[in-house]
Amino acid sequence: MLLEFSVTNFRSIKEKQTLSLLKTKKNELESNFTTVELSTGKTLEVLNSAVIYGANASGKSNLVLALGAMLYIVQDSFGYQPDQGVKNIEPFLLSKESANQPTEFELDLIDDGIRYVYGFSATQEKIIDEWLYQYPKGSPQNLIDRQSTSQWGVMNGLKGKKKIWQESTKDNSLFLSTAVQLNSELLSIVFFALGKLKGAHKGFSGSYGFTCHKANKSKEDKQEILEFIKAASIDIEDFSVLEEKVDAETISDEFKKILKEENLDSSKLKNFKVETQHLSNDGNIVSFDFQDQESDGTQKLFMLSGPWLDVLENGYCLVMDELHNSLHPKLVAYLVSMFHNPEINKNAAQ
Repeated sequence: MLLEFSVTNFRSIKEKQTLSLLKTKKNELESNFTTVELSTGKTLEVLNSAVIYGANASGKSNLVLALGAMLYIVQDSFGYQPDQGVKNIEPFLLSKESANQPTEFELDLIDDGIRYVYGFSATQEKIIDEWLYQYPKGSPQNLIDRQSTSQWGVMNGLKGKKKIWQESTKDNSLFLSTAVQLNSELLSIVFFALGKLKGAHKGFSGSYGFTCHKANKSKEDKQEILEFIKAASIDIEDFSVLEEKVDAETISDEFKKILKEENLDSSKLKNFKVETQHLSNDGNIVSFDFQDQESDGTQKLFMLSGPWLDVLENGYCLVMDELHNSLHPKLVAYLVSMFHNPEINKNAAQ
């Protein structure tokens, strides 16, 4: 579970900003926190949901973007070429001092009862500092201690081929990402724990395809999506998903270039066509073309259903921007309430 996320010097964020999901008030909603038992025997009360409020242009969206940027670097930096620099680093530019300083990210989380604090600072050229602590018995154990790009602390808590991992870490790559690729078992646990965090800026990228694929995966998955939609008082009786291969001749040159850069096979691309079935006044089934005839709200709810259920089923943490767009306030309340219902949220998703 996510406890805190902090970012400094990123886009419109100059000073350190922290999103905390630690319960601090006695009058929090009883259904909006989970009591987590730590490996030390102590417990923490962690919120199941939180909302960020603020004026326009106050940096709310950039907090979500910052989490996405951090996770992207963790996931991909091992594969950076030495001359590529560090992607997704965007310092605060309205101050000469900040523009020349590193951007810093830090995550505080719990996985399988153990608390971890992981962070790094980076410029657009290279990683500056990187740190990771775990708290299996209360006191911190130092797993990563990287300073000034290529200087290393003792790192007593980490076992394995540390020297090889350090020597293999490029200036613009994270030690965590490198060591995981080189089979560090302990750091793999942390790496996959970070992978449970899902940052979504203005909706889910690829959520339509994800939901369609999930619906076609099994009858049970499709029924789960249908029940999800019906529970929101949407009068859909059923739906079908037709899967088609993409005609290579219809792919634009620009998209072909992207596929080549990402080393993706165009022959595996698929289109999904969804039809929904409604019950007419005389009791007959009427089919609707999903994209042409369903409302924006129904379309968004359908697209959200696959990833939303995935988050709940797997105990992930979702940080999402502008959930309310194209959705009625009651639908937003319904979606959030699922995280507060222990019968639905059985794996402490946030």
